[in-house]
Amino acid sequence: MTSPLSNTTSRRSISMSADSSKARRARSAFAPSPKSNFGPKGTLKKVQNNDQLIVIQDPSSQRLHWISPPYNLLIIRKPGPQTMPEFREIIIKLLKRRLNVYIEVSEHMHLPFATDSELKEHAERCHAFDHENDFFKIDLIICMGGDGTLLHVSNIFQKSCPPVLSFSMGSLGFLTPFDFKHHEKILNEVVSGNVAVLLRSRLKCSIVKGLKRQSLSSASLRSTSSDDTISDDNNKHANKDDKISHLALNEVVIDRGPNSYLSNLDLYINDRFITKVQGDGLIVSTPTGSTAYAMAGLIVSTPTGSTAYAMAAGASMVHPNVPAMVICPICPHSLSFRPIVVPAGIELKVKVSEETRLTAWLSVDGRNRHELHHQDSVHITTSVYPVPSICRFDQLGDWFESLADILHWNLRKSQGRLDGHQSPQRDIQSHKDQRKDSSSTETVQPSS
Repeated sequence: MTSPLSNTTSRRSISMSADSSKARRARSAFAPSPKSNFGPKGTLKKVQNNDQLIVIQDPSSQRLHWISPPYNLLIIRKPGPQTMPEFREIIIKLLKRRLNVYIEVSEHMHLPFATDSELKEHAERCHAFDHENDFFKIDLIICMGGDGTLLHVSNIFQKSCPPVLSFSMGSLGFLTPFDFKHHEKILNEVVSGNVAVLLRSRLKCSIVKGLKRQSLSSASLRSTSSDDTISDDNNKHANKDDKISHLALNEVVIDRGPNSYLSNLDLYINDRFITKVQGDGLIVSTPTGSTAYAMAGLIVSTPTGSTAYAMAAGASMVHPNVPAMVICPICPHSLSFRPIVVPAGIELKVKVSEETRLTAWLSVDGRNRHELHHQDSVHITTSVYPVPSICRFDQLGDWFESLADILHWNLRKSQGRLDGHQSPQRDIQSHKDQRKDSSSTETVQPSS
């Protein structure tokens, strides 16, 4: 039996002319459906909704479900002595629960297994995390630090990422909603499952060499081979050099680097030329990154990054559940180039113009720096691998809490009444108390 939606679609397609069908876009403007498996045991809880013709789960109903109880936990902490006592405390508590704990190699080397009796007793279940071979074993990630710690996790897990529980122990903590002093209660709730989870979309960024550089690269490889043939190893190396890919949680930034001249970039959407970017650069941000750099320059960011780099560049702040990319220029040499928000399903191409005087530079989440030469291009799409972040309240409440508490969004002195009545001035704490009274209960309840 066909659904009403499919009947409508077929009637529409029949009525279309041959010419218009040829002109249809090859890509949908809708964001690609994110993978709903997070690591070996985490997945989204299924929600039954018979009212929806198109089966797209409401982001506010997304909750974490464990196929089986999590057993292998990775703990990532902010470097430095400040977080070491809490780091040791949570490791010992997890080991006593007979769970496998993975920590980064540098951390494992410096833990005092020989002198600490509690660590020594459970040392066989505390493992050094191998980025290359252990990433598929991890069921749950615990972050202890600031937003940079979460970006580090995204950089490690460049495909499927396990659920992330983030404790705020850094200087800002926009993306880390939990207080460590309630960690035992919070961990019990998370391990039990059925907690709200926010799928933070990521950008897939692929660097493609210009045709001239590709031919030069192939020619140099051929010249090193005695029989004018390229070995399999060299072929792999050439392909890797011609196309390099990264996933960005916050943003992709293309700037002029150390050069003193303006960058000159050509911007395409779905292979259609849109505009030329002349200025200090461009930011493509996720909604997560929109509250960061993108508020400051030309960045293409996801909704997650939209509150970071993108925010500093003057872009709009976008909620992480909005399927979108933010395109923001950095100091454009134009009075009318405003930041824009585009659908998440498009493919962006940023090409270094043939007219540019010098090279451009690319960075992904502030790292993975690459130099871009003439005719090199960067292809940016929304990845199917989000970062599943466990919520404190819910997908909506956590974001507004961070806007108010971290960025002090729209906090100002209130205007007085006409009758001269002096109302008490609102401060940060009174705003916070009012939100607390009107908000729903926490998804993960802190211990009393």
